[in-house]
Amino acid sequence: MSPEFKKTFFDEQEKQIAQHGFSTVSVKGKTCSYSYTVGLFKSYGHPEMLVFGLPPSTAHGVLSDMAHQAREGAPFDMSKPTDRLFADCDAFFVRVPEEEFQDYVLSAIRFNDGEEFPVFQVVWPSGKDGCYPWDADVDPEFVALQPILGIPNQQV
Repeated sequence: MSPEFKKTFFDEQEKQIAQHGFSTVSVKGKTCSYSYTVGLFKSYGHPEMLVFGLPPSTAHGVLSDMAHQAREGAPFDMSKPTDRLFADCDAFFVRVPEEEFQDYVLSAIRFNDGEEFPVFQVVWPSGKDGCYPWDADVDPEFVALQPILGIPNQQV
């Protein structure tokens, strides 16, 4: 990444955070793709959010819904599943340990400038069979698409 691109990217990100309270970043990785928020913690005291395996536009919609709820003072309860993010299924939230998220949320780490902040992963079920990544009969390809970075505190 060139220095000019970095400056432009981070300048645009800071503008989005100033205007909306957050920004989203989508990354196409070698083994899986993911999206995450930047700015939720500083703007609203809400954990940054990370989601794997969704197309960027879908992930942005999910993360934006969460950010708007936080901005309105009605954030999602991270200890409970919710049926408000996806049609016809529950999403779970998994707290991601710092040592696990450091390889993923680089812009959030930069933005928080050395301050500690929490990250939660949004976990959604397979559309094919309705299995979550932790289910015994889940398709291994789905697990590769959506690795779980923390320990689920609730399971279906």
